[in-house]
Amino acid sequence: MTHVDALLRCVDEQSALLDDFIQTLRAEGQLLLETPSDEALGTLTSRKNDYARRLADLDLVRAQELSDMGFSDTRDSIEAACKAHPDLQPAFASLWQRAGQAQSLNQENGQILQTFIEHNQRALDTLRTLMGEDLYDARGRLARRPTP
Repeated sequence: MTHVDALLRCVDEQSALLDDFIQTLRAEGQLLLETPSDEALGTLTSRKNDYARRLADLDLVRAQELSDMGFSDTRDSIEAACKAHPDLQPAFASLWQRAGQAQSLNQENGQILQTFIEHNQRALDTLRTLMGEDLYDARGRLARRPTP
């Protein structure tokens, strides 16, 4: 197998993983718009972390294959490799499109999470204002307000 063939196989594998990652991000986004359970979010987070690890492993393989061909793993160098080996162009174009889509979905989900965090923080701040600073005692129970 040539380095070009090995590189194509690696990029195709990354694209397939990104397709699965994108589906997971879509599921996460949908779940965030509902009332997500901690278990469901934990499962999706675990799955996302697994995809990220596997993609990072393939990044190393891709970098090594590019290096063996005399290129680095930078966008400009990959574009030069695609010019030197035109059969690489469609695979990399597809990979970059999928990576951009995954990044966009991940940012959207992060914004949803940030909105929830800010909402919860405002609710806690309101409770603190109404109850005083010590909302909960050392055992995690709602502290009783001193009677005037």
